[in-house]
Amino acid sequence: MTEDLPAIKKIFVEEESLLQDAYRLAVAVYDSDFRPDFIVGIWRGGSTVGIYVQECLQYLGVKTDHIAIRTSYRGMQSYLKNVENPEGIRVHGLQYLYESMNANDNLLIVDDVFSSGQNVEAVIQRLESKTKRNMPRDVRIAVPYYKPAKNRTGRVPDYYLHETDDWLVLPYEITGLSEAEIAAHKPWLSAILESSRG
Repeated sequence: MTEDLPAIKKIFVEEESLLQDAYRLAVAVYDSDFRPDFIVGIWRGGSTVGIYVQECLQYLGVKTDHIAIRTSYRGMQSYLKNVENPEGIRVHGLQYLYESMNANDNLLIVDDVFSSGQNVEAVIQRLESKTKRNMPRDVRIAVPYYKPAKNRTGRVPDYYLHETDDWLVLPYEITGLSEAEIAAHKPWLSAILESSRG
């Protein structure tokens, strides 16, 4: 099903490309000598990237505690609404971190795209307000894609691989795509969806 969205250039990111970028991101973190004690993947896309980052760091000998959390992002319409009203961004699933983190821990926040930066900002602000003196002193952000022109915070990801201002369609995204876009960029999915129509 498609949404009423403004006309916008879309870049379709292939799954293999995202997977390789996640491993490259992990190596960049490792090569910087940063050793996270906690990895937080922001659901949805950040949890996907975070799994690969965590696996690669573990392979390289870095043991981490890792968790996925969720913000109120629900697609492009939600994104556009939250850009206009960032106070409306809610963060869910932080209780484990409140109970487990300490000031001397290193925290790595992973997402797929750092655009406005407001989701990451909301996560950090919520953690700071609840953990107080237990908030890790070294918090870093890792993303495959950074959109500097869209950034509405004072933060820049510590680790990123690509800069773009285009709308990215990630491998797991289909909401908002037309049938023609799915057929052109995810042809295998067209057949699966067609079978649901009986």
